[in-house]
Amino acid sequence: MRTLLRRVPQLHRLAVFDAVASAGDFTSAARDLQVSQPAVSRHMTSLASELGVDIFERSGRSNRLTSDGQRLADAVQAAFAILEQALTDLGEHPDALVMAVQPAMATSWVVPLLDQLESAAESEIRLRIFERRSELDASDWDMAILPGTGSWIGWESTMLFPEAVRPFAAPSLAERLNLHADSAPTDLLDATLLHIDDVGRPNMTWPEWFSEAGEPAVPAKPRLHYNAYPTVIQEALAGNGIALGWQHLLSDMVERGLLVPVGPIVQRRHGGHHVCWRVGRADDRHRAILDFLRSEILSSSASFVGAVGEA
Repeated sequence: MRTLLRRVPQLHRLAVFDAVASAGDFTSAARDLQVSQPAVSRHMTSLASELGVDIFERSGRSNRLTSDGQRLADAVQAAFAILEQALTDLGEHPDALVMAVQPAMATSWVVPLLDQLESAAESEIRLRIFERRSELDASDWDMAILPGTGSWIGWESTMLFPEAVRPFAAPSLAERLNLHADSAPTDLLDATLLHIDDVGRPNMTWPEWFSEAGEPAVPAKPRLHYNAYPTVIQEALAGNGIALGWQHLLSDMVERGLLVPVGPIVQRRHGGHHVCWRVGRADDRHRAILDFLRSEILSSSASFVGAVGEA
């Protein structure tokens, strides 16, 4: 018997835990799972008892993840993502175009445009979600949207838009720290910065952001790295720190007042988001999708350039 089954005899509790970690509270998770809030609470109490660790701690009227809970949440999220991809692959249509995208890019931009992308390509499109470059290298895909310099051996690439990054915080945290859109990078040095681990990731990190902003000082070494960008955003929304945000990914949250900018926009000198495919693999579908994405950016330029910058 696997150690996992000995420690967590009822594996569905991990699914409940994943829902709580994703939703941010027991009540929202219960609504998503369509069960009662007391049932969610009982599952979480039992899970903590089976593991022998505290996975939640009280914070006012809410429960927040402990450091052990956060590590478990990241591991469960990664494991479920692998399982979901495997299940998707089992039913993969051989003629479908597989597009690889990062989670935040998928949920904030690509998924809402999926029907239009399929119409433009006259093809079914399957999304393949990846976090790290190694996952992209190890999987089969036809087209990808990837941040970086665009100089990838064996791939053709076309830049869609430059990488523009800005720090964001929950309004309550920004007010408490007296931070605002015009705050200088030095104003953030003593704040809690939410870091995502940079192993195999092409996205801009906090040290890179300070450097690109012309600030010679570097932030203190973080006590905790998150391994998924959605988790970083959840922590920012909860007021637990400041997150780096990509303009095209967070504009909706800014427009809804959930996050506010607390520093300047920094544009990476040599990089952006690219559409890419392997050399010699392009066909009419690839070109149609690229043309559609380009036109979408031009027609919605405020969403990618001005909306967040002016917030």
